[in-house]
Amino acid sequence: MAPWPPKVTKRFSTVPANARENDFYGPYNKLLYTLFPPDSDYTVAPQSHAVLTSHDSVDFVIEFEVLLEDKPVFFLEIKEPRKLAFESAREGADNQMRKRMRDLAPACPLDTLNGVSAFGTQLSFYTYDNQRRLLPARISPHPDIETDTAPLDRWDCNILEDEGAQRFKDLVEEIKRKCDEL
Repeated sequence: MAPWPPKVTKRFSTVPANARENDFYGPYNKLLYTLFPPDSDYTVAPQSHAVLTSHDSVDFVIEFEVLLEDKPVFFLEIKEPRKLAFESAREGADNQMRKRMRDLAPACPLDTLNGVSAFGTQLSFYTYDNQRRLLPARISPHPDIETDTAPLDRWDCNILEDEGAQRFKDLVEEIKRKCDEL
């Protein structure tokens, strides 16, 4: 049995083999609206943020924020799948997730803000609690030895496979349960 409804699976199946980041916007939008329906108190809100890249040019980060009424309770950032192999791309994605966690956490009504970094369909899960603990823990660079500060194994599951889909669904259910308790 497929881990997602046929309409979601079909949308992911339209992603080309040599996919770019924006090829995943539609599939993830469909998935998030399936999990957080538009007739609920949740809103899936695409956001864009300008960032200065290491090349002194402006780049944009696109993310999907899930809001309960007008407060963030979850977000998802998407990156180009082929860049997962690059240590610098993973480091950049990890840094962006940490910055967004710190920015959004004060407005989150829950005791924990959750976020997901996606390189295509490969996922890494992040949490930031009200004691300002952010997981996964940051790996500090060594002063003399090159250090992989965002190891490949952090993106350890695939949204289209049973284990990844279940982890994602469990997270969404936990978020919804906590929201219902507010």
